[in-house]
Amino acid sequence: MDEKANGERVVQVEGESLEELEQRFRRWREGRKRGDQIPSALWDAAVGMAGAHGVRRVANKLRLDSGSLTRRVEGQAPADKAGTEFVEMFAAPLPVAAAAVMRECVIELENARGAKMRVELNGAGLAGLAHLCRGFWGAA
Repeated sequence: MDEKANGERVVQVEGESLEELEQRFRRWREGRKRGDQIPSALWDAAVGMAGAHGVRRVANKLRLDSGSLTRRVEGQAPADKAGTEFVEMFAAPLPVAAAAVMRECVIELENARGAKMRVELNGAGLAGLAHLCRGFWGAA
């Protein structure tokens, strides 16, 4: 994967050591302009190193934010808080005897992208829970 950074080509090198990648980051930082984003080729190389050496070690060595590196390793972007929605589910009513035995519960879910969902159930609400969960986790 090639990408231009400060007029020089940045290429992800197979078999590159962590120290060699650290030197690539150092060279990029020396020539960058204020506000320049880390090129995706360098991020990709850091993600690859994190798989071999661990996120914390790579983030410290390359002077990266470990949270940003973790999200990239997991293939996720920051959770979109603006996309929060409320969904109300209805289920067929239960016979009075069965409803008297049912309790309320709260289930909190988090998908691979970090999005969170809180579900409050009572009565027969469990009937649609599996479908709701599949849809939520499948949206990641």
